Amino acid sequence: MLNKVVQMARHTVAVFFSKETPLYVKIILGSGLLYVISPYDLIPEWVPVVGILDDVALAVLLITWALGFNAPED
Repeated sequence: MLNKVVQMARHTVAVFFSKETPLYVKIILGSGLLYVISPYDLIPEWVPVVGILDDVALAVLLITWALGFNAPED
């Protein structure tokens, strides 16, 4: 299972750095990453469970969305 998650994350990075990826996709992926690592959230981290859950949910949605795009082969 961990191998699958790592593979999906690598695919997302490859999509982000691909020259064929449209600019809007890169902007959305980059913005999502900034939101996840930012200390300013819609739901603060100190709120039990839900504070972290919004970051995890966004990361999962972005990775799943990026899987729909083709990445260049390594």
